[in-house]
Amino acid sequence: MLPRYRMDKKGMTVERIGSSITISLLLIILIVMFVIFELLWTDVSKWFLTIPIAIIFFISIYGLIIQPYYMYRNFRYEINDDEINIKSGIFMIKETTIPMGRIQNVDLYEGFIMRKYNLANITLSTAGGNEMIQYLNKDKANKIKYAIQNRIENDINQ
Repeated sequence: MLPRYRMDKKGMTVERIGSSITISLLLIILIVMFVIFELLWTDVSKWFLTIPIAIIFFISIYGLIIQPYYMYRNFRYEINDDEINIKSGIFMIKETTIPMGRIQNVDLYEGFIMRKYNLANITLSTAGGNEMIQYLNKDKANKIKYAIQNRIENDINQ
């Protein structure tokens, strides 16, 4: 059965801002390359600057349009009494079920852009690795974190 909860819609905006920062840095590198080739290597053909331009173009399309949309569309999670189901991925969809008894640690993470949009990620650590519930409203993320921690503590104390 498909998990029913999605990431917050503001997560798409945060992904687009992160991609915009990456694209800006790549454009600065491209401009520096162009200036160096123009000033220092005047006899070198400039045609190979089209390769970085094409790469920046494809990264822009992917990072600003495709990735945020499919992250929102495909990422889902659901928390039951005894397990957590997470579905994620863009091209390769991964579905993970984590039993509550296997969770060793629950962490909350907020990036500097995420803070502006009141979002947080929850990282669930098990012996087999880490799984993340992404782009939740910060209040909801705190409630989920404490609920999972309380269930883990109740399992230990019984």
